[in-house]
Amino acid sequence: MKNHGMLFLFCLAFVGTAVGQRSDKLARYFADPVLTDSLSTLFFPTQYNEGFLSTNKIALWGSYYANIVVYNFLTDSSIPLFAADTYIEAFRRPDYMRITENTKIKNITNKWVFLLVKSKDYNDSGRIDGNDPSILYAATTKGEGLRPLTNETENVVSFEFFEKQGFGLIKIQRDSDKDFSFKNNDADFYFRKIDLENLTLGKPIEAKR
Repeated sequence: MKNHGMLFLFCLAFVGTAVGQRSDKLARYFADPVLTDSLSTLFFPTQYNEGFLSTNKIALWGSYYANIVVYNFLTDSSIPLFAADTYIEAFRRPDYMRITENTKIKNITNKWVFLLVKSKDYNDSGRIDGNDPSILYAATTKGEGLRPLTNETENVVSFEFFEKQGFGLIKIQRDSDKDFSFKNNDADFYFRKIDLENLTLGKPIEAKR
C-alpha cells in the first residue's frame, strides 16, 4: 500500500511538471510586427498571456513583451533579440489617437531601437514590479549589438529623441532613500544626453546646484 502511495505521488509530480512545462510553452503569443529597417528587418514582439502575468513572477501594469524575434525578410531567418525572456516595456506610440501604418514609433531612430527593460528584482521582493528599475537597452535597427546603456541602480522613466540635432534625452530617477525601490517619493530626477551616433551618455543635467 505504501508503494502505491509513493507511485501516486510520483505520478502527481510528473503530471504537475508536464502541465507546468506545457503552460510555460503556451505563455507566449505574437504582438503586431514592427518594421525597424525598411530594407531588411521586422521585430516581432512576443507577449506573456494573462495567466502568466497573474502569477507572482511579475506584478506590472501596462503592456510588456517577453522577448522580440528579429526577422530578416531578405534571408527568411529569425533569432530572439534577448538570450532569455525578460520584461520589455511595449513600444511607445505617439501621444495622439490616430495611428496609421506609417506612424513612427518613439523607440526607433534611423540607426537604433531603444527598449526599456525590467530584468532585475532589485529590492528582492520575490517578483519584478513597478518598484524595480527600468534599464535602457539599445540595438541596431537590424537587431544587432544589443547592449544596456544604464544600470540597475537607476530607473529610466522616459526618453525623447531629437534626430536632426543628433541626440536624445533620457530622464532618470534616483533611489533617493536607498531602499532599493523606485517609488513616487523618490523625487530625485535628472536628465542625460545620449549621442545618437555612438550611444555615449553625457553628464547629468540637474535642477539642483
